[in-house]
Amino acid sequence: MNTIASAVILVTVLVGLAISGQILFRLFVKPDSLVEHHGPAEAMLGVVGTLYSVLLGFLVAGAMEKYAEAKMHTEMEANGVANIFRLARGFEQEDRIRLRQLCREYANEVVTIEWPIMEARGKINHNWQAYQKLWEAAVSVSPQNERQNNLHAATVEAMEEVGMNRRTRILIAKTGPSTTLWVVLGIGALITIGFTFVFSSKWAAIQALMTSLVAATLGLNMWLLAVYSTPFSGDLKINPDMFELLKENVFNVPDTPPRYLHDSQTSSIGPALQGKSPK
Repeated sequence: MNTIASAVILVTVLVGLAISGQILFRLFVKPDSLVEHHGPAEAMLGVVGTLYSVLLGFLVAGAMEKYAEAKMHTEMEANGVANIFRLARGFEQEDRIRLRQLCREYANEVVTIEWPIMEARGKINHNWQAYQKLWEAAVSVSPQNERQNNLHAATVEAMEEVGMNRRTRILIAKTGPSTTLWVVLGIGALITIGFTFVFSSKWAAIQALMTSLVAATLGLNMWLLAVYSTPFSGDLKINPDMFELLKENVFNVPDTPPRYLHDSQTSSIGPALQGKSPK
């Protein structure tokens, strides 16, 4: 229920039910006899409509917040992988190559394997092995000097960020509104639409139009709830753009040592040699 087609179907069904209900209601109840009930019906509709609109509004707002959090955690996870990849350049060759290759494998599996599973709202069991290997490589680094000690601490911190955001992303992808909630929302929508039948109008077409607008508004809000509650599937799904960016623009650099590190070592040795006179 999180595609444009499903939105059209949902709105069409609710509008069809609203118009059909109004027609059937007018067959059994004459519009003139409803005038005396406008006062009580208006008061009750105010209570029911307010309760339902507040409930639906809070649910939609919460779903939109969940969608924004899912996008934020995805970007932070990708940024953490990028930081590990960059920091690894300052390590010795074995650690540097291992960490960088595992970063590439992790990002590739997130894009090619995990994302389709999340789109289908399935259970992710595959990429935990790549994640575990990346963790083991990060904590197995053997720093050779103070500079590498600092790099190692930053790498572990970045790995913690990756793990935290990864777990949150997977949890958000699995959760969503329950069937019970959808039943309650559906019944509430039908009750709200039903109250509009009590308000008669001399022009049946005008009342049908207003009733249809109420039904369409309720249907669109229910669709928004479905869309934002499933942030990794549907027409408004979150795409792995950050991980794709890493694969295209970050991971394509060679796994060589830092270039300026050797320049600084050479420049520090040069003046010392120049200060010595040849024997």
